[in-house]
Amino acid sequence: MKYTPLDIRHQEFAGAISGYSKREVKDFLSAVADDVEEYERQLRIAQEKNVTLEAQVQELRQGEEALKRTLVSAERIANEFRVNAEREIELKLKDAEQQASAMIQDAEGSKERLLREALSKARDIRVEIERARADKAMFLSSFRGLLKTYQDSVERNEDKST
Repeated sequence: MKYTPLDIRHQEFAGAISGYSKREVKDFLSAVADDVEEYERQLRIAQEKNVTLEAQVQELRQGEEALKRTLVSAERIANEFRVNAEREIELKLKDAEQQASAMIQDAEGSKERLLREALSKARDIRVEIERARADKAMFLSSFRGLLKTYQDSVERNEDKST
């Protein structure tokens, strides 16, 4: 059976001839009742504090779970960003390679065109040089013929004057 402080305060004992002092027993019971009341009060405070602490622990556990979910989500997002960045880099590299290939093909096409133009101009220049040589040879031949004619004419005129 559990005694309350009120039970202890109102406890009565049967009288005896050579018994204890009623006043001392009452004072002792009152002191014991005061201690029990204090212990019960401290127990209620501890129980209330325990409930509060249990609620805080539950909140912290929920916060911990939320943090774990957030961390997992952040890791997943970071992984997705990394994968997307790698894909983007691959696409940019492929695009750059295609552009470089197109530029090389354009440069080779331009080189071939410029080479054909240069060869064509070189042929035209050779033709012009050959034409100029032919014109020079014809001029020299004509000039020699003209000089020969003048020389013959001068010699005939000298023969006539002598």
